[in-house]
Amino acid sequence: MPTDDDLAIVTDCERALLTGAVRGDRLSAGLLLHEDFHEFGASGVVWDRESILQMMEDEAASGPVDIRAEQLVASGLAPGVVLVTYDSVTPSRRAHRSSVWVRSGGRWQVRHHQGTVVADEAVDGGPGAGAGTGSERTA
Repeated sequence: MPTDDDLAIVTDCERALLTGAVRGDRLSAGLLLHEDFHEFGASGVVWDRESILQMMEDEAASGPVDIRAEQLVASGLAPGVVLVTYDSVTPSRRAHRSSVWVRSGGRWQVRHHQGTVVADEAVDGGPGAGAGTGSERTA
């Protein structure tokens, strides 16, 4: 199973992917994305590695990136596999996020990511609001 150090590294990598510095740098972002990366975006768009790298680069070029992670939790699923869940918050929306990270070529890379827009009532602490439970590392 992944160690506490592994969970801390993956947590740092996930947070790095939310920064303008990494999103705007194709090489830095590319090191964190597995060659078979795919994403089911909160917008409903399905992204592959190349399309998400281009989107992040374009997004960073158009202005400052303001993405905050709340309730971030990393959990070991199996040797070399970590699940990260959190809520992303931008000025325009909040989304539930999950990422599956795998150890590949001696480093941690995100293999799958999914986002789901949060309903207004969940944002206010109503039905659907909540945090993870169990054996996890919260950052």
